[in-house]
Amino acid sequence: MRTTMRHHSPRTARTTLLAAATALVLSAAAPALAGQAHLAGLGEDGNRQFIVKFRLGSAPSREVAAMRAALDAAATRAGAPKLTALRAMALPGMRVVATPAPLKRAAAAALMRQLAADPNVEFVQADGGVTTRMVPNDPQFPQQWHYADSAAGVRAPTAWNATNGAGVVVAVVDSGIMPHNDLNANVLAGYDFVSSVSGRNAAECGIDDLPAGCGKSLDGDGRDANPADSEGNTHGNHVTGTIAAVTNNARGVAGIAHGARIVPVRAAGSSGYNAHSDTIDAIVWASGGRVAGVPDNANPAEVINVSLGSEIACTPAWQAGVDAAVANGAVVVVAAGNGNNNVSGNVPAGCNNVVSVGATDRNAARASYSAWGPTLDLSAPGSSVLSTVANDGYGSKSGTSMASPHVAGVAALVRSAAPAKTPAQVEAILKSTARPMPASKCSKGCGAGIVDAAAAVAAAKASK
Repeated sequence: MRTTMRHHSPRTARTTLLAAATALVLSAAAPALAGQAHLAGLGEDGNRQFIVKFRLGSAPSREVAAMRAALDAAATRAGAPKLTALRAMALPGMRVVATPAPLKRAAAAALMRQLAADPNVEFVQADGGVTTRMVPNDPQFPQQWHYADSAAGVRAPTAWNATNGAGVVVAVVDSGIMPHNDLNANVLAGYDFVSSVSGRNAAECGIDDLPAGCGKSLDGDGRDANPADSEGNTHGNHVTGTIAAVTNNARGVAGIAHGARIVPVRAAGSSGYNAHSDTIDAIVWASGGRVAGVPDNANPAEVINVSLGSEIACTPAWQAGVDAAVANGAVVVVAAGNGNNNVSGNVPAGCNNVVSVGATDRNAARASYSAWGPTLDLSAPGSSVLSTVANDGYGSKSGTSMASPHVAGVAALVRSAAPAKTPAQVEAILKSTARPMPASKCSKGCGAGIVDAAAAVAAAKASK
C-alpha cells in the first residue's frame, strides 16, 4: 500500500470635565477647562505608566515641586499609590509618570480622571505601546494570501513581531528536497530513507494504480545520506518553503517559521510511492530515535511535518512510530488526506498523538477534497498555496499536503516562543487559539478551526 502525496491544482470612552461657567466670571486667571482623560489603551490589568500634559505656563509645568504636589494630590483623591515622575518628554509640559505597581482598569481610570480634574492638566493618557507588523520584502509575499492577517489566513505577520521560529528544527518527511536559492540557507543535513533500488513489482504497484517499479529510489542505491529528490517531484520543496523559506531577502516567497531550520528526510520514491516501513523509520529518526544501519540525526526535530498518507485506518506500526517520535519530544503534524472522507480512515492522520490538519480555501471554508471528522485536530489554508518548487522557481499547489506545513510552521513558532512546552502542550495551544469554523463552512467537522499563528504565539508567551 503506498502512502500518497496527492495535491490539487487548481469606546474608546472620553471623560470631559468642564469648569463651572461661574468660574469664568469669578476668576479670570483660572483655566477655562480642566483636562481630558483619554482611557483608550487601558487593559483589564497591567496599567502602570501614563503621560500627563501640564498646561504651558502652569506651576507644575515649570516647577518640579509643584508638579510632584499635583501628582500626589491626584493620587490621594483617587485612593491610589503615589505616582513617580519618570521623565520629561521632548514636547513641552509632558511628563511620563508611573505607579509603583500595575493597576486594574477601574483603578487606573479613576486615577486618570483625578489627574485630569486638576485645572493645570491639559490631558492624561495611558502610556501604552505600539507594535510593528513585519511585511517581508519578498516580492511574491503579497500573493501568499494564506499567511494574511485575515479570516482566511493564519495571521503570520502579527506572529512575526514576537518570533520567527529561531532555534527550532523542523523535519520534513516527504519526497526529498532539491536545491533552491530561497531554501538552501535554512536547510540542514538530512537523510534518504527510500530503501528499494528496484521498486515494487507490477502487482504490488497495481494495488494503487501505479506502474511497476513504483517506489524505487532512482539514485542507484538504497538508504543514504543524500535526501535529494531524484524524480523532480516538487512536493517536498513546496512543503519546505511554506514552513521555512528564507524570508525578507528580497526574493520569492516567505516562510512561516523562517528562523527555523529544516532537516529534509526523503521517504518517497518513484511515482510518489513510499513504503510504510520507510516512512515510519524516517519519522522516528527525525525525532532523534535510533534506526539500525543509519547514523543518528545530528539535529533532532522538535516539529515533524508528514504530508503523506494512505486511505487505511491507523495500524499498530504507524501508531508505534508516532508514539516514539512524540516520546522523543517532537510535535508530529500530518496532512489529513485528500479523499473527502472521514480522517479516521486515513493513516497517519487517524493515529493518536498526531496533529491532523484539514485544508481550507480562500473563503475560510473546508476545501472540497479535504478529509473531515470529529477526530480532525485543526484546519489550515490548503488551496492555491504559493511556495517554492524546482529550479529556483515558485508555484501554487492545493491539498492537505499544503495545509499541514502551515500548522507545522506555527508549531515551530510556538516552540520558539516557549521552548519548554511538551508536544501535548503545543497541540493544546494550537487548538485553543484556533478560529472556529461555522457549520455553514464545515458541516462535517474541521477540528478546532483554522490555525491562528498570532494567537498561538501570544498564548505560548503568556504561559511560559
